[in-house]
Amino acid sequence: MKLNLLFDANRDVAIAYGAAESKDQERPTRISVLISEDGTILKIYEGFDVLSHSDEVLADLS
Repeated sequence: MKLNLLFDANRDVAIAYGAAESKDQERPTRISVLISEDGTILKIYEGFDVLSHSDEVLADLS
């Protein structure tokens, strides 16, 4: 299984997904979006615990 992680330094994706309203917003909302290989959004994670989030995502992938 190939996994890609996006780093959105310019906040373009954050704006597209509604996590930020502008590129200069000081603190965009922390969200994760699980996207399938064909581009379908499988799950949006909001308000998650950063310490256990990776485990939650890996569980959703299996």
